[in-house]
Amino acid sequence: MSTDQAAKTKELREGAQKLLAVDYFAALGVSRTATPDEVKRAFLETVKSWHPDRIPSGLDELRPLFGKVFARLELARATISDPARRARYIEDLAKPANASASDMSSAEATLEFRKAEGLLKKNDATQAEVHLRRAVQLAPQNAEYQVLLVWLQAKPDSTPARLRELVVELDRLLDRDPKAERAYLYRGQLRKRLDLQKEAFADFSHAAELNPNNVDAMREVRIYKMRQERGAPGGAAKKDAAARSADEGGVGGFFKKLFKR
Repeated sequence: MSTDQAAKTKELREGAQKLLAVDYFAALGVSRTATPDEVKRAFLETVKSWHPDRIPSGLDELRPLFGKVFARLELARATISDPARRARYIEDLAKPANASASDMSSAEATLEFRKAEGLLKKNDATQAEVHLRRAVQLAPQNAEYQVLLVWLQAKPDSTPARLRELVVELDRLLDRDPKAERAYLYRGQLRKRLDLQKEAFADFSHAAELNPNNVDAMREVRIYKMRQERGAPGGAAKKDAAARSADEGGVGGFFKKLFKR
């Protein structure tokens, strides 16, 4: 390693340790009253220097460190962009610091979770589950990670008894986090497979209320409503055809892939 590379490595390690040690607001360089747009801009600017694809030539040994910093910046953005999560985080900051090790575990867990999501998009559920279990191990308090892990257990050949067990698991996680949007969506899918249509509709509706941009939940709500209206005077055949067409789209590319594995 050249003198210049050694100096650069030292500089990057020191910069990384600083970002890993400070709170989320300091990491992104924003105030505690920053708007979501300000947080987004700060995040995009900061990750320009810390994205794993931006490692300087010849310094590949720093890739794990870049990954940790990038994961922590993503966690910072997600946390302080959400009003409820930001409020809880500020409350936690007021408590005696119990350790940067906890933050490090959270950052690593976020990175593992992102890897799992990426693998699911490639329809590699087996490897995705490996990373997801690691995320749950690192951050057992994170309901979102556990929700997705439960969903991955719903295999195409799962028995009704097994599906009911998974529903109970999602019930438990929703007791912990009543705003877990994915938990409602996944529970709705499981209840749909169990032919509990009204209960499934209630879950899809709740997920859509929590996030109007949830395409899969909105689609399921529309399908259910169209099926309920099939018997209405006039246009019944058209509505039935529309429902079948919507159904052919499945539960969205992401979920369709999961059920195909």
